[in-house]
Amino acid sequence: MFFKKNVIAAAVALILILFITHLSAWEIDQSVGSNFAYYVDDSKGGAPGSSWFQLPSYVPKTPDESAAWTSGPFAAWGNGDPETRNLGSGWGSVELEAFYKFQAKTPFLVGNGPLTEGNNITFIVKPILSPATVHIETEVQWTPIAFIKLLAGIAGGTGWHLGFMGIDGLALNISDDITNTERGGWAGLYFVGGTFQFDLAAVVPGEWNHFILSATGKVRYINYSKAGEGESWYWRADGGRNFNSWEYKGDYVLGWQPPWKVNFIGLVAEHRFVLSPDIKNMSTIDSGGWGSDFHHWRFGPAVNIDLNKGHGLTILLQFRNGFYITEETAYARWFQNWDATGNTYVKLDRLALAYSWKF
Repeated sequence: MFFKKNVIAAAVALILILFITHLSAWEIDQSVGSNFAYYVDDSKGGAPGSSWFQLPSYVPKTPDESAAWTSGPFAAWGNGDPETRNLGSGWGSVELEAFYKFQAKTPFLVGNGPLTEGNNITFIVKPILSPATVHIETEVQWTPIAFIKLLAGIAGGTGWHLGFMGIDGLALNISDDITNTERGGWAGLYFVGGTFQFDLAAVVPGEWNHFILSATGKVRYINYSKAGEGESWYWRADGGRNFNSWEYKGDYVLGWQPPWKVNFIGLVAEHRFVLSPDIKNMSTIDSGGWGSDFHHWRFGPAVNIDLNKGHGLTILLQFRNGFYITEETAYARWFQNWDATGNTYVKLDRLALAYSWKF
């Protein structure tokens, strides 16, 4: 609670800095948009074998079809039981959300040299709505020198159960059967971080020389109001492996910005892992557990297209890593029943489209 109060106080202080700055110095941007992603279907790490690359699979596997499962520790749970899951859906899955983004930027602690003449502070507010959740993201960015940004932010929201789709926007995930689990409440995220950014054109001027590198690292604390110590929970219909804990989130970009309608071509990567020792060491890969210490990566090529009059479209084809689960435990719905084999894989994860209209 002490941490949360101090983060909120710091954020409020930074917001007040913006408001005491002369209004005429503000640069205001507003945009609306939507994000869509299609996830390919696969066996969720439950396929026998240890191949480094896991191919998509559109043939779902059920518990009763597995001899290893029916002779294993959870053999009493069969097809359709709330304690089990199928490995794959037969078609994949989709993700959809819509957002509004407000951004205000003003000069702040501007210097006379080339590294400080563009110093600024930026305030961002971004409400986001998805079929099972609504939340708002806020962020303050301070650029004290041309190639560095310091970041701080607060996000929070709530979610609900969509029974006809079988998904939870926000709910506890603390037992084999969560038919009647606690749902709703409030999920919060609080972070500090920084971005290193470099553009070759700043050193070698020219419209064809915008080769960019960006690396952002954030230390985040995530919290669900209904979760106790060591209790897991769902957020935005994810895998339900969230805990009230500290974690690291990294975002990395390497690309080229040509003077075309296709104004970005490059590679992007996301990196996430738990920092809190009590959660990180709860059930490690080396111990054959469910992978509490696993480093999650998502990466792939990306292009951005300028569609005129403020409209833009980003297209991403992304891969991610994962770990194999023993067939005897892979059909368990609750991840804390899984046993990792120790083998990892990379798979095609999703095709994502991000549309925005800046006005």
